[in-house]
Amino acid sequence: MEAKNPLLHAQHVSNLLDQYDESFDLYRAYSERLLINLGEVFNKTTLPISAISGDLMSRPTLKKVLTEKGGYYSRLRDIENLITVRVVVYFSDDIELAVSLINKEFALDDCVLPILEVPDQDRFGINTRRFDIKLLPEQYARPEYQRFGSLKAELEIRTVLQHSWSEVKGIFDVLVGRARIPGQNVNKLAQISYLLKMADEELVRIKDQIVQQNALLKTATPSAFEESAVVQPEEPVFQELKPVDAEKRAAFAVRLEAFILNDAVIRDMDRAIADHYETKLLYRDNFVSTLSEIFLRLGFDREERLREELTANKTVSLVMMKNIFGDTSKSGVEFIHKGSSLLVLFYVLLARTGNVEIIKKNVRNYVSLKGMSVDDFANDLLTYYKKTVRKAPEPGW
Repeated sequence: MEAKNPLLHAQHVSNLLDQYDESFDLYRAYSERLLINLGEVFNKTTLPISAISGDLMSRPTLKKVLTEKGGYYSRLRDIENLITVRVVVYFSDDIELAVSLINKEFALDDCVLPILEVPDQDRFGINTRRFDIKLLPEQYARPEYQRFGSLKAELEIRTVLQHSWSEVKGIFDVLVGRARIPGQNVNKLAQISYLLKMADEELVRIKDQIVQQNALLKTATPSAFEESAVVQPEEPVFQELKPVDAEKRAAFAVRLEAFILNDAVIRDMDRAIADHYETKLLYRDNFVSTLSEIFLRLGFDREERLREELTANKTVSLVMMKNIFGDTSKSGVEFIHKGSSLLVLFYVLLARTGNVEIIKKNVRNYVSLKGMSVDDFANDLLTYYKKTVRKAPEPGW
């Protein structure tokens, strides 16, 4: 559309703004749906993600864009970045992996290539991966998604440093407005962006070096110190419920949080539990704090030990969890805590003792019994365990 007449252009802008007001809830719902689906993509992987966020262009910004672009946009849905969703990774070499993961679950416009903002006043920009992103065709076939069929959104994939620079650059854009940044300041900003780019590359180098060192340490002969270190008992001790030092629990909870959010074994098991109950996964600090107390009392103070037990008891845990989290009212499960596979492991280790009294003593403070008595829960848990270890895992697990 070419609106040369100022009056016609003003009316056109007004019409598009009216469409924005009428469609605001629809655009917001689409943005939220994209963020939920992106979160699910990365929840299935071990790739660490700093943030997943989204923006819906504000009305004042939209008005400014429409006014400055003249008659460039004939329809509201032609505006590429009316909706922007963003994935922020920690390391620059994770960007391509993030792209490949997203491309399996979304339709990405491969024609949109990396953009380097170099002309004139934007020559202090840095690389940002940008794509047009849409849900897959089979998703639009679902009734609840059909209303999103004509909408588009822009996906940005950045590192933490790139994102920080973009935020700062946005402030400069606001401060400068239509004015020109003095030449010497443009050069300084360009230098800063170059340093950030070098910092991104250096962080990748350091990360790779640490990973290589860790791999060598795992295959190296244990040192004299390691050989003389205290060996953890093969079986957890359930007999004595000793109090746990609050400072030690807090420190372990921090490590446990990172383990729950980043370890592939626990994330896969948590996702399997949530998928079985067709519900969502949520992270809660108080739940992780409780888990840290539970396992410290059992003598588990290393993430490696937890991973070993999770792996060894995976089959039993995945079958037993169907009974553990089931609601006797059959009203469904509202959500599953991230880290719930560790709670199931706790129950499995308890049941492995074969002692109802031990089970009762240890679950009394840590179990939501849903109307059951401690005796009933302990007996049911032991029954489930005995049945589970006698049969093969069910199909699909």
